[in-house]
Amino acid sequence: MNIISVANQKGGVGKTTSVLNIGAGLSKVGKKVLLIDLDPQNHLSRWLEHNPSDGKPTVSEMIYQEVSGIQNYDFSQFVRTHPKENVDFIPANHMLSGLLSILGTDRDSQNVLNRIFHQEFFLQYDYIVLDCQPSLDLLVANALKASDQLMIPVQADLLAYEGVQDMLTTFQKVKQTSEIGGQLRMLLTMYQKNTKMSNSVWEALKKSYGNLVFHTPIPFRAEAKNSTATRNSSVNSKNSEVGQQYMAVVKEMIWER
Repeated sequence: MNIISVANQKGGVGKTTSVLNIGAGLSKVGKKVLLIDLDPQNHLSRWLEHNPSDGKPTVSEMIYQEVSGIQNYDFSQFVRTHPKENVDFIPANHMLSGLLSILGTDRDSQNVLNRIFHQEFFLQYDYIVLDCQPSLDLLVANALKASDQLMIPVQADLLAYEGVQDMLTTFQKVKQTSEIGGQLRMLLTMYQKNTKMSNSVWEALKKSYGNLVFHTPIPFRAEAKNSTATRNSSVNSKNSEVGQQYMAVVKEMIWER
C-alpha cells in the first residue's frame, strides 16, 4: 500500500483534478485505489457524485470515531464506489471544517490518520490518495504524517512556484527529516508551452528540485475544468491530451515503485 497526499497551500493549482485523474489512471492499469476527500469544500466528493443523503458516514465521522477511542468499527461503512472510474472513495462534507478542534484533543493529534490507515481494512488497496485542503493546518499535517509520499501540484505561475518552499518546509517539519528524496514529487499543472511564464516556471522547477519533478507537465486545457461538469476523468476520455499526460505521470509513479 502506498499513501499519497496531494497538497498545496495555494488553491486553484489543479489539486483535485490531479487526484481524480491519477486515481482513475492507477485503476486503469489494474491498481486498487481509494480516494479520500480531506477538503471541507468537498470538490472531490461532488465530482464523484456523492449523495449527502445516502445515510452513510463520511471522513469526518471516521476521524471522530478514532479520536473518541471507539473500537472495532466497520471501515467499509465509510466507503463508496464510483463504478465509471472504478475507484473507491470516502467523501467529505461541511462538518470537516469543524474537525480541527476535535483533532486537537487527541493525545497524539498529528497521528490520527496514521493510526486509521494502519488498520487491516486498508491493506486491500494498492494506493490511497488524499485530496488535502489548501492550507497548512492540523488536518493537512495528519495527511502528511500518514503518507509515504507528498505530491505538490504546482501551477505554471510565478506565485505558485514561490510558494513551493513553504510546503517543503512544512513537510520536513511534520516528517521530522531533512531527507525528502523518494518522499516528495512535484507536478507542473496548467502548463502552456508557448508562454514565457510557463516555460520559466518549468525550467526553474527542474533547476531547483531536479528529479523531484515529474518529467511530464500537465497542459492547460479547458477540458480539465469541464471534466468537473461532465463527471468524466480525462484519462478515461478518448483522445484527451490531458488524459495522456496524466497517464504518463501514472506510469512514472508505477515505474518508481
